Amino acid sequence: MNTLLIPSEWLSRQIRIVLVGCGGTGSEMLDELFRIHCLLVSLDGYGLHVTAFDPDHVSPANIGRQRYWPCDIGFPKAETLITRVNSFGGTDWGYVNGEYDFDTYHAISFDIIITCVDTPIVRANIGKACSEMNEGKSEGSFSKTRKASFWLDCGNDSHTGNVIFGHFNLGNHPLKVPNVFDLYPILATMMDTDEPSCSTAAALEKQDYGINRSVAREASNLLWQFLRHGKLFHHGSYIDIRSGTVTPLPIDEGVWKTFNISA
Repeated sequence: MNTLLIPSEWLSRQIRIVLVGCGGTGSEMLDELFRIHCLLVSLDGYGLHVTAFDPDHVSPANIGRQRYWPCDIGFPKAETLITRVNSFGGTDWGYVNGEYDFDTYHAISFDIIITCVDTPIVRANIGKACSEMNEGKSEGSFSKTRKASFWLDCGNDSHTGNVIFGHFNLGNHPLKVPNVFDLYPILATMMDTDEPSCSTAAALEKQDYGINRSVAREASNLLWQFLRHGKLFHHGSYIDIRSGTVTPLPIDEGVWKTFNISA
């Protein structure tokens, strides 16, 4: 079993994060990121800078399941959450009221991209861009850097979820830790079938209460261990809120081989 160490250059500056999706898991994740930011700053660190992306607006079905209030209905999700954090938290985080597309937004430099989306195509497009960049096929400015960057993916269905942390850009890092697309290339062939829920009851049929928060907290725990303690012994987790289990994904070439990939 291996250990994933934090890049040394992260210790002397702010960590730049792109958050893709501000729905059930994404809105919870943004709250966790603000907490981590505050704790890092209180420990004399530089904290985080977050840029959030989401094309959707707050609907009545979001209230109670996501971190929105009735007064937020009709407003853009990304703008609503980031404005709230900036207003009350003293941050200068950014937002885009639109979908994240790597080809369009590769100029937004990041250390960690966090995906909290329902659609496989978003993960597939990011995964393809990641693969092309690491193979030297991408011409974007981001591909010219040799600094390591990472991808933290949060996914779930009605009562189970998974969190996977892996390399986006390997840079000079000695160990290639697979990301969600490396482990699940089938994402490239999956169809987007999820439609917005028109009622709270319909939404709860697809995602039971608690699964989004459980996934976000597991992801934030992983992120905290990496940023605060500088290393990880596992790079993901599988969560089942009905059985009450959390199963770690070790940083282990033997385990990765079961996914038909190699380190």
